[in-house]
Amino acid sequence: MSKEKYSSDSPVHKASEDRFSRWSFAERIADVISSRKDPDSITIGLYGAWGEGKTSVLNFIEESINEKGTVITVKFNPWLFGNVESLLLGFFDILAEALDTKLITTGEKLKDILKKTAPGIASVAGVQGLGEAVGAFLHGPDIIQLRNRIEKELEKSKRRILVMIDDVDRLEKSEIQALFKLVKLVADFKYTAYILAFDKDVVADSLSESYSGANKKSGEQFLEKIIQIPLHLPAVPVKDLRQFCFQGVNEALTATGITLSEQQVQEFVRHFTLAFNENLTTPRKAKLYSNILMFSLPMLKDEVNPVDLMLIEGVRIFAPELYEAIRNNKESFVGTFRDSYHYNVEPEKQRIKEMVDDALIRSGIKDSSGYIELLKNMFPKLQSVYGNMHYGSDWYQRWNEGQRICAEGYFDRYFTYSIPKGDFPDSTLNQLVRDIVETGDNISLENNPLRNALTPDNAGALIRKLRNRAASLDHIQSTHLSTAVCLLATEYPNPETMFGWDTPHTQAAMLISDLVQNLERNERVAIVKKLIKKATSPAFQLEIYRWLRREESDKPEKDAFTSKEIDEIGEVLADCLESYIRSIDDITIEGSRILPYLFYILTQYSRRQVIHDHIKKVLDRDKSVIVRLLDAYTPTAWGIENGLSHKSDFERDQYNSVTTVFDPEFILDSIKQYLDKLPDDQEDFPRDFEHNNRSIVLQQFVWIHRRVLREGDKEKT
Repeated sequence: MSKEKYSSDSPVHKASEDRFSRWSFAERIADVISSRKDPDSITIGLYGAWGEGKTSVLNFIEESINEKGTVITVKFNPWLFGNVESLLLGFFDILAEALDTKLITTGEKLKDILKKTAPGIASVAGVQGLGEAVGAFLHGPDIIQLRNRIEKELEKSKRRILVMIDDVDRLEKSEIQALFKLVKLVADFKYTAYILAFDKDVVADSLSESYSGANKKSGEQFLEKIIQIPLHLPAVPVKDLRQFCFQGVNEALTATGITLSEQQVQEFVRHFTLAFNENLTTPRKAKLYSNILMFSLPMLKDEVNPVDLMLIEGVRIFAPELYEAIRNNKESFVGTFRDSYHYNVEPEKQRIKEMVDDALIRSGIKDSSGYIELLKNMFPKLQSVYGNMHYGSDWYQRWNEGQRICAEGYFDRYFTYSIPKGDFPDSTLNQLVRDIVETGDNISLENNPLRNALTPDNAGALIRKLRNRAASLDHIQSTHLSTAVCLLATEYPNPETMFGWDTPHTQAAMLISDLVQNLERNERVAIVKKLIKKATSPAFQLEIYRWLRREESDKPEKDAFTSKEIDEIGEVLADCLESYIRSIDDITIEGSRILPYLFYILTQYSRRQVIHDHIKKVLDRDKSVIVRLLDAYTPTAWGIENGLSHKSDFERDQYNSVTTVFDPEFILDSIKQYLDKLPDDQEDFPRDFEHNNRSIVLQQFVWIHRRVLREGDKEKT
C-alpha cells in the first residue's frame, strides 16, 4: 500500500506547477511592473476568494520578476503581526531589511534609521486614533529621512521595489483598516509598486465601517481610491477543478489500497457531478476534500461502502448544514417506511422533506436538485419522500451486504470513523470465517476461533452480521460455521425480554437455520442431528429445533424440512432432553424458562413418563415444586410505560398446556399436599395485583379446573 500523502495546501511557485493556466496571467503583471518607466508608485489589487489561489499567483509573479532582475521583491504578510503597532513597525522592518540586503552598500543602514522610530510608533498608536497614529508616524522626521534615503537609493540603482501584501482578508477589521491607512499614505513612495491580494467583499465590508456614510458602498469607493489596477484572478474552468479534485480522490484511494469497480466509479462520478459541481469553486476546496478522504478511507477500509463514504464526506465539505442534519437524525434516513399500510406516514415524509430543504438553504445551496438525487441514491427511504418509489424490508439484506450508509448497522460508522461499541468489524468477521473453515472438521470447544471473537458486548452484532453473511456462504463454510456456533451454545446472552427472538441466543439458533439452507439437500437431516448433539445447552437445542424451516400445506417451500424429517430430528432432540432431565436435580429450578417447551417435546416424542418420574421425585423432597411448575407455565407480562416485567396470570391456555402433560388430578393432589387443602371456591378469578405472591397460581389452576368440570357437566346434560 502506498504511503498516505496529505496535501498541505501549500501554494505553488514554478510554471511547471501551474495547474490552472495562471502563469501567463502572473507573467503579464510582472512585465508591467518590470518595464514601468514612470517613477511614481503603482498599486495593484489581486482579487479572489479564500482558497482560490492568490498566493500561488503572487509566487508566480515573484518568480517571473526575479528572472528579469530589475525589481526587488518584498513580501509582507500582515497576518503575522498581532496589533497596529507591530503592523506598522513590521512593514518598515521588512522593507528596510530587504533593501539593506539587496541595495544599500554604503552609509548608514536603513535598519539603524528605523530603530530610532520604534518608540514613536508605540506612543502614537497608543494615544491617538488609528488614522492620526499612522499619519503622525509616517510624517515624523525619522521616517521622512528613511523615505528619502529609500527613494535616493532606488533612483541611483535604477531599480524598483515590489511590495506584495498577502492574506489581507484574514486580519481583524481594525487591522485591515490600519493596513489600508498605511498603504494609502506610503503609496506615493517613488519607484515602488504594491500588490495586495485579498477577497474584495471581505475587505470592502471591513472598510465600510470606517468610511460609512449614506452610501453603503463606501468601502468599495475607498478601495477605488487606493487600487489603481484592480485584477480578478482568472476563473478556473469547472472541468479543470473537477479533474484536480478527482486526482486527489484517486491518490487517496491508491494510498488506502482501495480499487473501485467500473460501476462504482460511474456511480461516484455521476452523483459527485450532480451535487457538488456548483460548490467546487476553489482549488483549496478540492484539496480539502482529498485530504478528508485521505483521513477517512483508511480508517474505514473494508468496514463501509467506499462510494457512500466519499459522497457523505462531500456533503460534509460542500453542504455542512445538510451533513449535520443527516448525522443527527439517523431514524429519518435509515431503513424504509415500515408498515406503511398501518399508519399514515405522510406527516413524517413532510417533516423529513422540510428538514432536508432547510438544511440545503442554510448550506447556501442554490440548486438543490443534484443534492436531492444524491440523497435518494444514498438513502432509498427518501425515494418515497421525493417520489413514489418504495422499498420493502427485504432490501435490508442487500444494504447490509453492501455496507451501505442507509443500513442501520452501518450508519454510525460513517460519522464516528470507528466501529461503535458493541459492533463487530467486517474485516475481522471475514478473517473469522476463514479461520473457522481452516480449522475444519477438527474444530472443538478449545480451538474454536469463534470462542476468541465472541464477547457478551459484541455477541448481538456478531451474530447479526453472520446472519447477514449467511446467504453468501457455500456448503463447506456453512457446515463448519454452524458447528462453531453450536459448540458455544452456552455463551450467547439470553436475557428475558419482551421480544425474545431478538436475543443473541435466539438469533444464533436462527443463524443455524440460515446456514442449514446452504447445505446439500440430502445431507441436511444428518448434519442437523449432529448439530443438536454438539449443542450442549438444552435451551439452544430447543431453539435450533424451533427455527428449522418446515413445510406447510398452504405455504410449500422446496427447501424446508418435511414432517417426516422434522420427526426424525425431533427424536434426536428428545433423546438429548431425556438425558438432560435425568442428569439434573430439579427442572423447575435449573430449567424453568425452557420447561414448557421441553415438556412439550418429550411428550410429543413419547417420553411423558420421563417427565412424570422427574417431577414425582422432586415433589417427594420439596412440595413447593408444584408452585414452580405452574409458575414456569405462566407467561411474563411487560409494562408498556416502564418496560418492567412481572409474571402474568395463569389462565386457560396455560391450564390446557399443563394438562396435556399431567393429569389434572395429579396437579390437584400436589396442590392439596402443599396447601393441606384445596382453596375454597370463589366467584371471581383470583388475582395477585401486587405480583409478589406466586402461590396464587395454585388458586388460579383450581379455579380454572372447576370451571372446566362445570363446562363438561353442561355438555353431558
